[in-house]
Amino acid sequence: MTFKEFYISDNDGKSNCVIRSLCKILNKEYEEVYNGLCEISKELNCSSFNDIPVFEKYMEDNNIFKIIFEEDIKVKDLKMDKDSYIVFCYDKKDYYHMVPIIDNTIYDKNSDCLNLDVISIYRKN
Repeated sequence: MTFKEFYISDNDGKSNCVIRSLCKILNKEYEEVYNGLCEISKELNCSSFNDIPVFEKYMEDNNIFKIIFEEDIKVKDLKMDKDSYIVFCYDKKDYYHMVPIIDNTIYDKNSDCLNLDVISIYRKN
């Protein structure tokens, strides 16, 4: 697997890993994804667009579905088919992160994500 630097932000320069990942996988603009997540957050009465039910609903609405994977694995050790994925991961403490992987290339703002532990993997159909 290879790594490529990828960064996208809103008009004020703010960025969020959930939005960045969805923008990359879906080839959408930051504001479009942000607005869609906020709408779902209101519908589900969630406190944030970053809540798991919110981004999972957004993914489902855009044909991205959770898949089964080998447990207890780090991002850098994933063996992915040539396809489009989103990986939800963490440091086994309180830092949670999301990264897109397209055709075995991880796209993120820096390579720190490689050492994070995988929580869930979602595949774009």
